[in-house]
Amino acid sequence: MTTKTERRIKLVVQEGSSDEDEGIVITFNSLGRGTVRRRASQRNRRCQPTTTTATLVHTSRRGSDTYLEVLPDLTQGVDEEETWEKLQQIRAHAVPMEEKRKLKRQLQSAPTLRTRGLAAFKLSRRKFLTQAKNRLREMISKIELWHWSLRYVEGNFGTGLVAFFTFIKWLLYLNLFTCGLLAVFILVPQIIFTHPKDECTMENSQSLDFGNSSLEYDNQTNCCYEEYRMEVLRDKQNSNRLDVIQLVQDGVQGTGELELSYLFYGSYPRHTLVLEQAGGWRYNLPLAYLLVVVVTLVLSLVLMVRAAARGLTESLRSSEGQFYQYCNLIFGGWDYCIENNKAATVKKKAIYNELCNHIETEKYIEEKDQRTKRERCRLYFVRLFVNLMVLFLLSASIAAIFYSTSHAFEKLKDLKGNSENEWDELKILLYEYLPSSVIVTLNIIIPFILRILVEVEHYTPNFILVLTLIRTVFLRLASLVVLLFSIYKGISKCPEDYSGGCISEKCDQPKCWETYVGQQLYKLTILDLIIMFISTFLVNLPRKCIGHKLMRRNRIGAAIGDIEFIIPKHVLDIVYGQTLCWLGMFYSPLLPAVTVFKLICVFYIKYFDCTVNSSQSSQLYRTSRSNSLFISILLVSFIVTIVPVGYSIAEIKPSVACGPFRGLTTIWSEMVGVISESPNWLQAVLFFIGTAGFAVPAIIILILAWYYYYAVAAANKHMVGLLKNQLILEGHDKQFLLARLNHMIKKTSEEEETARSSSNAEDETGHSNDQTLEA
Repeated sequence: MTTKTERRIKLVVQEGSSDEDEGIVITFNSLGRGTVRRRASQRNRRCQPTTTTATLVHTSRRGSDTYLEVLPDLTQGVDEEETWEKLQQIRAHAVPMEEKRKLKRQLQSAPTLRTRGLAAFKLSRRKFLTQAKNRLREMISKIELWHWSLRYVEGNFGTGLVAFFTFIKWLLYLNLFTCGLLAVFILVPQIIFTHPKDECTMENSQSLDFGNSSLEYDNQTNCCYEEYRMEVLRDKQNSNRLDVIQLVQDGVQGTGELELSYLFYGSYPRHTLVLEQAGGWRYNLPLAYLLVVVVTLVLSLVLMVRAAARGLTESLRSSEGQFYQYCNLIFGGWDYCIENNKAATVKKKAIYNELCNHIETEKYIEEKDQRTKRERCRLYFVRLFVNLMVLFLLSASIAAIFYSTSHAFEKLKDLKGNSENEWDELKILLYEYLPSSVIVTLNIIIPFILRILVEVEHYTPNFILVLTLIRTVFLRLASLVVLLFSIYKGISKCPEDYSGGCISEKCDQPKCWETYVGQQLYKLTILDLIIMFISTFLVNLPRKCIGHKLMRRNRIGAAIGDIEFIIPKHVLDIVYGQTLCWLGMFYSPLLPAVTVFKLICVFYIKYFDCTVNSSQSSQLYRTSRSNSLFISILLVSFIVTIVPVGYSIAEIKPSVACGPFRGLTTIWSEMVGVISESPNWLQAVLFFIGTAGFAVPAIIILILAWYYYYAVAAANKHMVGLLKNQLILEGHDKQFLLARLNHMIKKTSEEEETARSSSNAEDETGHSNDQTLEA
């Protein structure tokens, strides 16, 4: 028996109703290399001259380190296209790089059948397109925004943290897309189209009568707008500050000439624009204003849902092995993008902490099962007390925001136009920023208290993280909703009739409340950026220097300088800023452009905070779980944002003195007016969509469709379970067959050895007998 001896085992598997057997032939040699061939029926051989084969490469290493890979059978000639396709697939194979190179050399050195004619042309075209696509992707990656910064973060802190910065970049692209829509359909037509001047022929706007014809009504609304504009300019002229200080104040508050710019709602006219160069082509700006905002919100929702679905899919894939948490974490938890020893040490610590979290979770489940009735009652009482404390804190925060907004609203009404010195101007500035300052202060203090309270509730580490996020998100969203509600309360005091003037004397609202709302959200956006800058460069940076330079040998200094980059906290900052953008987009059309500038600044601020001030989080964040978490929080914020914006469009009466919808009962009336001018059949269809006759069947159909997809998903889940069990059984069968194969090989070797020994013994016996006979 030589080392080249081959052992051939045939496994025949019946398939379908074929007349002849069709099976698999496995050929093993002593070198560990085998060939898997499918024995096709005689009919299939006649129909297809070239049989599809595969080579099963089995490489054994010391320590039972094995892998399996499927490649074309190199013992037979394969065509050029199949070889090229397998070369393209090598990159995705889960094998070491050295083995990939070896497989590539095997494929390139194997004999191939050259394609000809049309097939050769198609193959050459596919090769060209693939090479062009790869070069284009490489070129784009070199000029990609923040490419090297992201690679640096990925190499030093892992993929979990780079997902946070990728999230910032994704929001930047989303806001750039929003800015493009708003600029093309609102800002550019406002600049290049001509529109009639807002003429006011009334000598005294206080004697306006809003019950006359439409032309007179338009004239009267123009007078209201002129009065509002003159009031803004008069307040600016009455200011006693220097020009530079006044410009800075107007820039951070959105007042002065900035209030009359395209940044805010009030500067857009009510008229239909006309492009004289195109033969008097008319452009309905109010309708475009409304539709662009609605379409932008819808497209943002679609993009977020797509990203959420993709993140959920990745999260589900990563959570499939939840029953093998320790194996997955130990053997698959390392981040191979890390290139730094310090980052590797931090990653080891993160994996260690994750293992501790799993152990704590199991320990928590075990302790939970062993709790006595008295311990459970005591724990429930503690949790009830903590939840009451949380509700108290949230209620106190809401009350503080509501009171500060109402108080600032009343004080500003008394001070504006009556300021006599710089002290009055300073008080106006303080009252302007009072609601925003209260909201930002609460967003800093309350989450810190919530993180302390949640520790005494004795939940699992993962649930503690989720619960803290939910409470913090609710606080931030509730603060914005209360701010808008406070403004709405001031607006709702106004009577329905405006006879006797542009606005009733009994009404406390500004002449252009939409611009006022836009100013509040604009100030929150600017103040949020300022707080990030102060927190990073004036708090964390000195803290880092003091902790690691001056007090290096002291534990207190190490504690001061140890700043952990907690990803969920920073994600909430980003989501909060995007929520401000969505809320203020209708009242300040250029607020997305401000948000783009803010996101660029935020990226570099957070990048500096991450790479210089902070250490990596001790909590392990995988990319799939991080992306799913980010988009889920963003979706919740978006849903909360839609409610006040939709209500203001559908129900609240717009200002008479400003904006493209002045003089209408509601903003949505513009859409109703456009529909009323459409053909009768289109009106009937659109109005039918808004009736119960369409809504009820649509809801029933959606419920049935939801149940259908739920049933399909349940069936697929059941099938996946069956397939998993089948794979387990297949694995057991393979182990059994390999054990039988090893047993047969061992038995054959023993039989051969026994036969050889017997033959040798017989030879020796015969030789001895011969010697005896000779003697």
